[in-house]
Amino acid sequence: MSPGARSTVKAVLLGSVASLVVAGVAMAERNDDHGKGRGAHHRWYVSATAAAGGDGSANAPFNSLALVQAASGAGDTIVVLASPLSVPPLDGGIALKPGQRLIGDGPAVVALGAPLVPGGPPVAGSTNLASQPRITNSTGASNNGDAVELADGTEVENLVITGPFRGGIYGNDAVGVSVRGNDISNFDTSGTVGFVVQPFFASSYIAGLGGPENGGLTAGWAAILIDASTVHTNVSISKNFVHDGACGDGIDIRGSNTADVTVQVEHNFVTKLIQCSKVRTIEGIGTQVTGTARMRATLFGNTQADNGNGTANMDSLFVDPAEQGTLVETIDHNVYLTGIGGQSTNGFEYIVSNGNGTSSVTISNSFFQNNPGDMLQELNFGAGATATMTIDHVTVEQTTIARGNPAYAMPPGTLTGATNTGDCLDIVANGANDVTIFNMVDSSFTGCDNNGIEITSNHATGNGVGDIHTIVVNIDHSRIAGSRFYNLWANNITPLTNLKVRVQDSDLSGSTDGVAVAFDQQPTATTASAILDLGGGALGSHGRNCIFDGALLDLEAMRYDVAAEHNWWGVPNGPAPGTVMATPAGFTVDTAHPLKQAPSACGGDDDNGNDDNDHSGRH
Repeated sequence: MSPGARSTVKAVLLGSVASLVVAGVAMAERNDDHGKGRGAHHRWYVSATAAAGGDGSANAPFNSLALVQAASGAGDTIVVLASPLSVPPLDGGIALKPGQRLIGDGPAVVALGAPLVPGGPPVAGSTNLASQPRITNSTGASNNGDAVELADGTEVENLVITGPFRGGIYGNDAVGVSVRGNDISNFDTSGTVGFVVQPFFASSYIAGLGGPENGGLTAGWAAILIDASTVHTNVSISKNFVHDGACGDGIDIRGSNTADVTVQVEHNFVTKLIQCSKVRTIEGIGTQVTGTARMRATLFGNTQADNGNGTANMDSLFVDPAEQGTLVETIDHNVYLTGIGGQSTNGFEYIVSNGNGTSSVTISNSFFQNNPGDMLQELNFGAGATATMTIDHVTVEQTTIARGNPAYAMPPGTLTGATNTGDCLDIVANGANDVTIFNMVDSSFTGCDNNGIEITSNHATGNGVGDIHTIVVNIDHSRIAGSRFYNLWANNITPLTNLKVRVQDSDLSGSTDGVAVAFDQQPTATTASAILDLGGGALGSHGRNCIFDGALLDLEAMRYDVAAEHNWWGVPNGPAPGTVMATPAGFTVDTAHPLKQAPSACGGDDDNGNDDNDHSGRH
């Protein structure tokens, strides 16, 4: 487990009913539950079991969403009464007016239950009531097929939404909205496209190669989708149970043009989504900015489990800044379990698709387990973009495919594409003048069926003019151990301006079939400034790393110098002969001042005999 992981981880009818609408308005104006006069805000009732001719009062509710939509005014409350499951849900969808509340009557339809892993967040789930406040929109005849259409200042709470033609709840430039405690399933039965991963250059192990994906990748319309184009808005999405999709994403928030979005996504459970043949990918919780939009997203206590199907491209948490957008996202107390799909399935994907925007993502106190593709990805495909990813107390366990590496790796493989290989973390930069930063502290990657952390720098021809600018990696008090091939591999393929890697107090031991740690610069590459500091180097690393038990080598460097002082090599007095290699002649790996006994990073005492376990976070 990761340092500290034990305590932090282990969520209209129109026409024939026109006269009823008119009558209903006149009568309901006299049926204000709060005793207010004409023109005040009203409370309206609608029920799937109501008889025709109701006036929208509690005693005589409307029997259609169209009637209550027409009768209600801005600021009113609309109550959907519960009905037995044997009765079809209210159909046709509803478009809310500013300030309205749409709420399901009766007990909560969603409750927070036991976490899926010990110490994880509580999981939202259905309360399985015999009677539920259910609605849908089974065709595209109204509201584009969405069950609920938001307006400024609206709230949607405690509804069961099942089988909508497009989405469950949709907002377009709606300011200040809240969606909480809803049970949404079998959405996007039409297979309508919603979220589109923006165009990008694919990554490669071949110098300069990286074919453009000009049309981007289409995903299905989400159960909850918020679009903002020109507004400054605050959005809250909490305690929703999103499950058993027909073709759609779970929860998506998109900022475009000049929008400014602040969004909180908390304690939602997204499970059993599937990718239909009409789309190319599926996202659990997605955020995106384009144009000059700005977004601040906070994701807390969410859970994603058992999403995907067949060979789906299932991305559970998806972050997609593009163009000149700015996105700052924090993800805390997240649990991800069991991705289902092909090699492009990810627990978390952070892809700067294009452009020169600035973005950052921080993941903390979170747990990711069992995934067939790369578990985590930081992919900077912009041109002049800055991408920063920080993980703190994050546990990653068990990727389940090993696609191998390129022909020049150790051991050699046959791959040409540099992503979706089964790594625990894949970091790629391929755009001119990009800056890519990764920070890891008190975290653990184990069971990586390909590589632990792989860093690839390869400027794709056509993706901007100039060299990739900077790659910075800082790893502190962490474990990346026991991978099939490399635990940590930096691979530079084309000219790079700056490369800085600093690792200290970390376990990089064990490689079942490869090299524990490697820093390689291919003959097609140069680096204007490279500082690789595993101890005693210019970046100030204290060393105290565990670097041993590589199947082929413990540490290998090609056309780079590496500082690796004050480390534990599995035996006293330094690395065993033949376990550390620098090529060609003239390049060095400095292993001076080796530790005489295992430091705390290896689960032991430091070289002074002091137990550092408390400092490292391992218990």
